[in-house]
Amino acid sequence: MKEKKIIPLIVAGVLIGISCFSGCVGPWAVDTYGWEHIDFGGTAVRLWGQLTISESSDNWNEGFAWDTQYHQNWEDYAYHVWADNHAGLGLFSVDIDNLTRTQEYHYRAYGEYLKGASQYRAGADMIFIPGGPRVVTDNATGIGFTQATLNGNLWHMGGAASCTVYFLYGTDENALNQQTTPEIKTTVGPFSASLTSLVTNITIFYKAVAENDADTWSGVIMKVTPGQPLIISRQPAEIGKNHAIIKAELWETGGTPTCNVWFVYSDDSPNQLDQSTTPQLMNTTGTFQAYLGNLTASTTYWYRAIGDNGVAQGMGDIIEFSTTPTAEIRTTGELGKIYKPNKYTLDDDLASRIPVRYLRLLEKYPILLKLLQQPHIRAFLMDLH
Repeated sequence: MKEKKIIPLIVAGVLIGISCFSGCVGPWAVDTYGWEHIDFGGTAVRLWGQLTISESSDNWNEGFAWDTQYHQNWEDYAYHVWADNHAGLGLFSVDIDNLTRTQEYHYRAYGEYLKGASQYRAGADMIFIPGGPRVVTDNATGIGFTQATLNGNLWHMGGAASCTVYFLYGTDENALNQQTTPEIKTTVGPFSASLTSLVTNITIFYKAVAENDADTWSGVIMKVTPGQPLIISRQPAEIGKNHAIIKAELWETGGTPTCNVWFVYSDDSPNQLDQSTTPQLMNTTGTFQAYLGNLTASTTYWYRAIGDNGVAQGMGDIIEFSTTPTAEIRTTGELGKIYKPNKYTLDDDLASRIPVRYLRLLEKYPILLKLLQQPHIRAFLMDLH
């Protein structure tokens, strides 16, 4: 019984903490975010920070501290400057230049609370090297039963005369233990590497990597499955009150001359796409679409494209859209978007420590889910047992 009394008080405390009438400043009020290049020479960068969702920018002055070494206290950093850009959603930034390309810098976002007694909050220490490169990982191409071509794109040289690029890959996403032959690039742009002797239907995870004299940078980890069709779900071509035209693209057949494609969809849940369109046989790559009729007005639907070449099955992302409330037919603008599960959904361990009636409250107010995932509150909850 003791635990059930404590946890509701914690939830209530979170509710009070985010109230615009409380005047309270949470310990996580300011977050330090990433950085980006703003010149070709690798001597100027833009630093990003953000006020958490429960804070109003009207109540804060935001800034950054940076130095060539880490300090426990943000006030001890050698340089301080107030932010000069605001991009909405609490995001703020500052441009700094005349940096040394190969020097490692530490930086932290901070804020001064202006309503009431002056208070300061600072985000975590992060690092940037202004002369480091930037690279991204792209979709694989040339997918066959036992081969695939990995693709990347070198976006920024970091002011270096050349960058070495390659891919790390493997069958374990957490252990990319193989490397392609390095390639030296003297200009930005795409690059690729072909893999052969792969195993059909065994997924390969990979990421692009770029190195120069200042730093090493990696793109996100992507995956490719030899023999599996590569399907890309696209946003709808048309949405009406009771119908929609949904689209997708077959990028790779997976090594076969033909591939069956279709869509699965639902208005119940993105996790239960229990309706299906008629399969279409494609003998070349390209776009395809399907007409959905007898839909319900002002209703959210989810769909994804499927491809099956007889050897393996591939699928695209889940797309979310809503039908119109009237006879209006929409054909332009953003008609749909990729569905992304709520990243603040509580895991089983944390959910088990909160009574069901409060879990329902959290489902109704997603902002509380975000706050409950903050390290301070999460650690407290996890220590209750």
